[in-house]
Amino acid sequence: MEIAILLTFCIALFASLFAGVPLLYALLFGLLLFAGYAKRSQTWMAVLKMCWGGIKTARGILLLFVLLGLLTSMWRAAGTIPVIVSYALNLISPSSFLLITFLLNSAMSLLTGTALGTAATMGVVCAIVGGNFGIDEAWVGGAILTGVYFGNRISPISSMALLTANITKTNIYQNIYAMLKTTWLPFLLSCVIYFVQGFNTPVCFEVPLEYAIEYTVQDFAKDFSLSLWSLIPAGVIIVLSVARIRTSRVLLLSSLSAFIIAIIVENQPIMDLLKFIIFGYKTTVPEIAKMVNGGGLLSMVNVFLIVVIAGCYGGIFKGTPLLTPLKSKIEKLSQKTNPFVATLACACITSCVVCNQTLTIILTNQMTENLNAKNQALNLYDTAVTVIALVPWSIATAIVLNAAQAPNSAVLCACFLYLLPLWRVVSSLRKRKA
Repeated sequence: MEIAILLTFCIALFASLFAGVPLLYALLFGLLLFAGYAKRSQTWMAVLKMCWGGIKTARGILLLFVLLGLLTSMWRAAGTIPVIVSYALNLISPSSFLLITFLLNSAMSLLTGTALGTAATMGVVCAIVGGNFGIDEAWVGGAILTGVYFGNRISPISSMALLTANITKTNIYQNIYAMLKTTWLPFLLSCVIYFVQGFNTPVCFEVPLEYAIEYTVQDFAKDFSLSLWSLIPAGVIIVLSVARIRTSRVLLLSSLSAFIIAIIVENQPIMDLLKFIIFGYKTTVPEIAKMVNGGGLLSMVNVFLIVVIAGCYGGIFKGTPLLTPLKSKIEKLSQKTNPFVATLACACITSCVVCNQTLTIILTNQMTENLNAKNQALNLYDTAVTVIALVPWSIATAIVLNAAQAPNSAVLCACFLYLLPLWRVVSSLRKRKA
């Protein structure tokens, strides 16, 4: 019964992807499906309480989405993104762009420990530059997605890395040392793929590149001062993240600094800024509209709803035995293969169903902690922490692709996120045979 319900939900999700139906409809169908299952042994009031309890556990993520909507609009209004883009255009060539995008987002997420913050800042900048170069949005989105979750997995100040260390009762720095051994080869292969793809990617400039860059900077100058003061909000993000200030406070303080810069440096009227916070930034220069328009609280409505629905899922899963049959099947798979393969299979199934990175890590650990793995923490880092970003309807993926304005097909271009677990599967099976 439980397996049939989960399979039905997965089929609905994949069908919505292939049919081009908005994922929210499939997720709502799943909510009705799971609620109906819970109703078989509970009252409707009890089911609603489960859902509300799940939503409450996601309130921290919901707050982050509100702050990210605020941040993305204020960075635009303060001229932060235009300044960074103007300098980046002179430093990045189209052929190296995908590789540089991957490396920049990897470095930013490693330094700050936040995938969402990196996506809303460096990810947005790279997406804008990639659009200016006319590079395939799927490849740009894939490089951004890979980069932001590279640091989310291995940074010592990442909340997900710390969560994994906490639930497995291990030392974060020992975990990082172990991760380096499984990371280096997939990382290098990813660099090679993005480097090669960059040379095979056509660009769409109607004029020579140097003139296109000059014209773009001139267009930016029509609406922005392009002052170095506009880089202050970006500096706030980096400094406070390194200082291990809570992510919500970092995003809020960076947004406040951008609000002040927008008033003092860019001479933006306060009433206009308040509109930008809600509806997103709107430029008066048509030539740069695609590059700078966007952000704001309304841009987060879609992912906000996904979080709410995912929270309901979590509440129902916690209050019912819906996922219990999976545990025995995972144990049987481990006996036939090895603990890592079983953990990867469990993480893939869980991430597709719960759509939430935190819940995926916790549930995967709960269902695999008795598999006698040599290094349970490393197995979680290389599966649950990573594969969730490959699920287009998950919170982890939706917010990054939303920030980068990239299609769902971008997950197919997130090289490192595939190569890491595949490399672990190959190496673990090789050791088993030996």
